[in-house]
Amino acid sequence: MSAFKAKSGYAFFGAFCFLLAILISCTGCAKNPPQESRTEKSAATLLPEDKVRLSNDPQKTEIFRDAGLGLFIHWGPNSQMGTEISWPLYNASADYIKKYYALAETFNPVDFNPAGWARLAKLAGMEYVVFTAKHHDGFCMFDTAYSDFKITKTPFGKDILAALVEAFRKEGLLVGIYYSPGDFRYQFETGRRFSHLYEADFASQELFGPLKKNFVDYERGQVEELLTRYGDIFMLWFDGKCEPLKKQAWRVKQDLFIGRGEIPTPEQEIPGKASDHAWESCLTTSIQWSYQPNPDIRTSREIIANLIKIRARGGNMLLNVGPRPEGRLADPDIDRLRDLGLWMMLYGEAVRGVRPWVVTNEGDVWLTQRRSENAVYAFVDLEYGFGGPKPPWPAGRKLTLKSIKTSPETKILVLSQDGECEWQEDGQGLHLTVYKKQTVQLIRKPEKKTAGLDKSSNGDIAIAWGPDWPVAVKITNVRPAENFAPREK
Repeated sequence: MSAFKAKSGYAFFGAFCFLLAILISCTGCAKNPPQESRTEKSAATLLPEDKVRLSNDPQKTEIFRDAGLGLFIHWGPNSQMGTEISWPLYNASADYIKKYYALAETFNPVDFNPAGWARLAKLAGMEYVVFTAKHHDGFCMFDTAYSDFKITKTPFGKDILAALVEAFRKEGLLVGIYYSPGDFRYQFETGRRFSHLYEADFASQELFGPLKKNFVDYERGQVEELLTRYGDIFMLWFDGKCEPLKKQAWRVKQDLFIGRGEIPTPEQEIPGKASDHAWESCLTTSIQWSYQPNPDIRTSREIIANLIKIRARGGNMLLNVGPRPEGRLADPDIDRLRDLGLWMMLYGEAVRGVRPWVVTNEGDVWLTQRRSENAVYAFVDLEYGFGGPKPPWPAGRKLTLKSIKTSPETKILVLSQDGECEWQEDGQGLHLTVYKKQTVQLIRKPEKKTAGLDKSSNGDIAIAWGPDWPVAVKITNVRPAENFAPREK
C-alpha cells in the first residue's frame, strides 16, 4: 500500500471511529439523560377528577396509627448559619433575603450518610420518616424540573431526597415527604409578595422556573414528581393550605396517606384528651426545628414521657432532628435517639400497634391497650431504694389500678424482664407490686443530691439499676372494670 493510500485509509478509519463514538454517546444520552436536561413529562396516569376519593385510605390510616413513632428531619442550606429554616425571611430586608438565598451556593454536605441515619432511626424504634423536600423558603432538596433553586444546583450536586428515601426504605421504615405549599422563592422572584411567608397564592398567574409555570401548576408538577420518581411513598405532609395539591396527590396515588392537611398535627404540644382517630404530635429534640448550635435540648426522660402520653391519648409522636450543615446528625440528637432506642428495645411493644384504654391515666400511671389480646400496658415510674438496704438498690413500687378487671387467665409482668409481678384484686381495685430486676444500666441513685457522689449510710456509692425511666407492665386477659368513672390528669 502506498503512503497516500495508507494515510487515506487511516483517515477514513479514524473518521469512522469518531462517528461511531458520537452515535454510541448519543445513544447513551438518550437512555440516561443528565439530571439538568429533565423536562416536564408526566409519569403518572391520573385518576379522573370525578373518580378520586378525597380522603385518606382507611387501611393506610390504621397502618399509620399502629406505627406510633416517626422521625422528622428539617434540613437545608440555612443550617450553615444555625438559623431556623425559612422563617428568617419573614419581615426581612431585600439585602438579607439575598444573603439567605446565597447560602445555597456554599451548601455542600459531604458527610451526608443516609444509611447511617436510617440505621439509627431503626435502632430508636422509629417506624416512619418525614423529610423536608421543600420548606417555605422554596429550596428543593430533590432534583426537580420546575425550579433551579435545588440541591442539584449546589456544590453537593446530588439528589439528597433520592438517597434518603432509598436508605430508609432498606431499613424497613415507611417513607414520608414534607412539602410546603407556601414558597417564598416564588414570591421573591416574581414580585408576588403575598401576605405571609407561610401561605400559598394558588391564584397567582406569574410564571416561574425553567418550565415557566404559574404557581399552582408549578406545585402540582412537583407533587407529581415526588410521587412518581422516588418509589413507594407512604405519606405526603403538607405544611400549609393545600387543597389543590391534595387532590392532585390522590389523583396520582389514591391510597396515599396525607398527614398535615388531612389529620390534626399539633406542634410542640400534646392535646389534653384522648382521640380514637389519627393524629400526630410534632415535637423537637430541642427547641428549633432546624440545626441550632448549643441547643436547649430535651432530656431523654422528657422525650419518653411525651411518647407515652401521646400514645395513651391515641396519637403518633413525630420527633424532629436538624442535621448539621456538613451532613451529620448533631451529637445531642444522636444521644437522645440512642436512649430512645434502649427504651423502645425494652418496652416498645407497649406503644406500637396500641390504642387508648378506657382511661388515659390513673394518677401518674399511663395506660394503653392492645385490643387483639385483651391486654393493657401500664407505664410506671419506680422508686429507688424500694427493695432493700444494699447497693445497687433495686427499684420498685406498689400501686393500685381501678380501671382494670382481671380474669382467671390474667398474667402480669414487666416487659423484657423474667418472671411475673405480685398482684391481687379486691373491691378496691388491682393491687400490684412492681420491681426492676433486669440489670440494664448502672446509674446514680435518683434521690436528694449532695456535693460530690451520693453516699449510702455505709459509705458505698449510691448506685442503682437504671435507667431512671418508666417501665411498661403488661396485664393480659382483662376487661374494663364496671362502674369505673374515667378521669384524666
